Amino acid sequence: MCKRYIHLAAIIAISTACIVMQGCGKAKEKMKMPTIKMVTSDDVISVSAPDDTHVWIAADFGVIYHSADSGETWVEQKSGVDSLLCDSMFIDDKNGWAAGIKGVMLHTADGGATWKRQDTGTNRHLLAVWFADKDLGWAVGEYSTILHTKDGGNTWIKQSSENDKIYNKVCFVDRENGWIVGEGGIMLRTANSGATWEPVVPEFFKRETLEDEYDNPRPTLFGLHFSDAQHGWICGMDSTIMRTADGGATWELLKTKKGEPIYNIFIKGNRGVAVGNKGTYLLSRDGGISWEKQDEIIKSKLLLADIFFSSQEKGWIVGAAGTVLKTVDAGETWSFCSGMSYIFEGFKMPAGLEKNIIE
Repeated sequence: MCKRYIHLAAIIAISTACIVMQGCGKAKEKMKMPTIKMVTSDDVISVSAPDDTHVWIAADFGVIYHSADSGETWVEQKSGVDSLLCDSMFIDDKNGWAAGIKGVMLHTADGGATWKRQDTGTNRHLLAVWFADKDLGWAVGEYSTILHTKDGGNTWIKQSSENDKIYNKVCFVDRENGWIVGEGGIMLRTANSGATWEPVVPEFFKRETLEDEYDNPRPTLFGLHFSDAQHGWICGMDSTIMRTADGGATWELLKTKKGEPIYNIFIKGNRGVAVGNKGTYLLSRDGGISWEKQDEIIKSKLLLADIFFSSQEKGWIVGAAGTVLKTVDAGETWSFCSGMSYIFEGFKMPAGLEKNIIE
């Protein structure tokens, strides 16, 4: 779900450090200020990279940035809106879509040089968008909204009746077979391009009585990814991760330490990455079968919202307060294209300075 987050800790930390250095005489010369790269200070919600070179990020206030050199430099693109953009998808280096609150849907056919708003026929918040090709696309959001287009978004039609449920993610493995996940453990499946959607309830989500339902509610699901037609993953509240190896006929609840919500998950080859609240970062080295939380790889306590791998080795993570991260070694290490870690090499207190401050 798309929320605005206010992050003051980083600002306070920087301000405090500057005051300390200004008042410590010779010690000031020994302290090295960190280099903080900032593409944007807004919360970045979505990232899409159709190849290793071209990357787009979408953020709050209609912010869209594009890099044509794998994240070395970034150029802001004029979206024409000032509202929160919740998801984006590029199928190649020219054709992309971005969905947002109040029914916003944007489309570009020239790599973002121009963005045009499409008429979705709704003012409901759209939280996710997916295109199987240049023509067939779907968007989902609040109040059980499911929209479908057969002409690249020139026209959108509803595929569902309105209900008080939130759909957080949509994913198709081909032109016919797709999945939706959302609030309260909702899982929907279609085998006919969304003409009909059928609920799916794995064994571990079944409750015998209404009392069981209240005592042990199903976790809300946020992230959804299929690496091929047979292998898929879903993530959500309480660090939930589930996996299918038979196209969704059965699902396995994977072992993870119960913790923060996991918002998105991505598997490429034998590597998998999952990210979530308070800098939560999980890594799989066996193709998404087992997962380990890695607290010291990214070194951030900010919300991490989205992931995209353009190849086996190269991937991207985005999150709160302008966070944009890049890996070139399949998630073993990450560098900041934008934003700030809570640890900077060189930003250390000189010997004796701590004692002087205390005194």
